[in-house]
Amino acid sequence: MVDAGDDLIVIPPRPSALQKLLRMLALLAGIVWALPLTLVGLLLALPVVACRGEVRLVRSGRVPALLFSGRAADYMLERHPFGAMCAMAIGHVVIAERSSLTRRILTHELAHVRQAACWGILFPFVYLGASAWAMLRGQDAYWNNVFEIAARKAERHA
Repeated sequence: MVDAGDDLIVIPPRPSALQKLLRMLALLAGIVWALPLTLVGLLLALPVVACRGEVRLVRSGRVPALLFSGRAADYMLERHPFGAMCAMAIGHVVIAERSSLTRRILTHELAHVRQAACWGILFPFVYLGASAWAMLRGQDAYWNNVFEIAARKAERHA
């Protein structure tokens, strides 16, 4: 019997072998489903690597991403067609500025990586559709996009 004054430590049950296998298969499916986007991201990251940029493996929970940064990334992001930005995610690739990458920004971009793993090749289309939907309601296409709202929410829980 436990006294009301005692501190309880609850240990969650360990996942079974089947649960581990299913998680691994789901992770693999998300990577494959987003592969076309990831290949585009890797093509965009080639100049970063060519200019001796840095590449790191990062993850959000179980979802992995390659983080590219360096002079070429800084240049690309400062001159992005939609306006200057600190970072961008394309599939399982994140391209980020060296000077302004924070844990919060990385968390935001990794939320987009998870979204890409979920939506796969459809992600750019549903993202643009969410922006169009916001504009049709008289709202801002970026700030009121449901995918951006979810990424900002992830930032607050980092």
